[in-house]
Amino acid sequence: MAFEQNLLISGDSNPILDGSLFGGEVRNPYGSIRWGKVRYLFSKNEIVLPDIVDIYKEWMKDNEYLILRGTKDVIQERLEGLEPYITSSFVYRFIKASKRGNDVYQYLIKKRLEPLNDLPDITFFKDNWGEKNTNLLFVTLTYDTKRCDEKTAWENIGKDYHLFYTKLRQEYGDIEYFRTWESTGHFYPHAHILIGFKDKTFPVFIHTNKEGQRSFRIPTHEKDKIASFWHSNVDVQGVSNTKDAIDELTKYVTKDLCSDKGHKTNAMICLFRRQSYAITKGFVSLVKNCFAKATEENSIEDVGNFDLIKDVMCNCNNEVKDWHFVGVLRGKQLGFSGHLWVVDVEKPPPDVVDLILKEEIRWNTLRGVICFSENRKTFLNSIKENLVKCDGCGEERAWKDMCEVNGVRTCPNCYYDEDFLVIKGKKRRG
Repeated sequence: MAFEQNLLISGDSNPILDGSLFGGEVRNPYGSIRWGKVRYLFSKNEIVLPDIVDIYKEWMKDNEYLILRGTKDVIQERLEGLEPYITSSFVYRFIKASKRGNDVYQYLIKKRLEPLNDLPDITFFKDNWGEKNTNLLFVTLTYDTKRCDEKTAWENIGKDYHLFYTKLRQEYGDIEYFRTWESTGHFYPHAHILIGFKDKTFPVFIHTNKEGQRSFRIPTHEKDKIASFWHSNVDVQGVSNTKDAIDELTKYVTKDLCSDKGHKTNAMICLFRRQSYAITKGFVSLVKNCFAKATEENSIEDVGNFDLIKDVMCNCNNEVKDWHFVGVLRGKQLGFSGHLWVVDVEKPPPDVVDLILKEEIRWNTLRGVICFSENRKTFLNSIKENLVKCDGCGEERAWKDMCEVNGVRTCPNCYYDEDFLVIKGKKRRG
């Protein structure tokens, strides 16, 4: 994870329309692709599926940063005899957004799937064993292209799979699974699933096809029963050991992200709002306990929802408080290199402050949130520059409006004499 502290940033604040396919109709005001607009044009048949892959790749490579603003108390030292005082200052934290397929996403996925790496390798059988049985099946569900078009298939894959899973449970009792989606070369979805059966063991035999490839199969009547729960093509293989099977399925989520097939899969998942993988709550416990039923004593924590923002904020400087979400800006606008994941800035350059201001206004306006005080000028000053208190009348003003000598600050309505004693309510001399 790349982390940069107090980085001075600068960059072009103008929107960058660097896509070759579509202009503003699929982008926000800064030039970043937005999937809501892409989906709308796709629903109007103005975008075709091959274009979606190119749109996805540009979106994935466009680094965007979530902006958080926090406050911290700063002790200001003054002249001898005058008590130090506390003022507040802003701290900005920029966190690189996780986008399906980018480096942050890959990191988060690997962290979430870490519990799978710690599972024991359970061997159900080996090639040279005479009798072979297994509690774990590798099932692939594909779509018959004659059944429907690609759009309909992706829209229905979720409920179709849920129906398949429900029928399996009705037939075999408690089962746990690890499931991923994948796109075919023709943009149709198919599912790869590891299904663990708590109360069912399947006999396994070795099958060799015409090309000489060997695979482990279950009896035809068992395969046909499982296939009857799905409307199209079904492939079922018996699993000899858990480690190889889990590694094989995990690669569809992690290792293949940057391949052509991975881009196509992720593009379809983004377009149709599908989850790239799913793991039932008890899958890890089932494997950890060697397919024995989980109890309160042997239940194991399953795959979690690791969050980069939560991880960063839990380890951040405790002096900073009251964090607020401001909005999202492109790395190109901020001048950030894509390898930076977390950037803390205490005093951004004026052009970046203006960018942040405009984004906060835009973000809250889109959501109908009133975030301004009644005096808009006071609000803008409080954002652009930290408010400080006059040592004379106590009025808070922007830093630029204050006069400070030897640690004594006065507003335009007050001044200090030769002994630096503040005279209230009078115009500053000279």
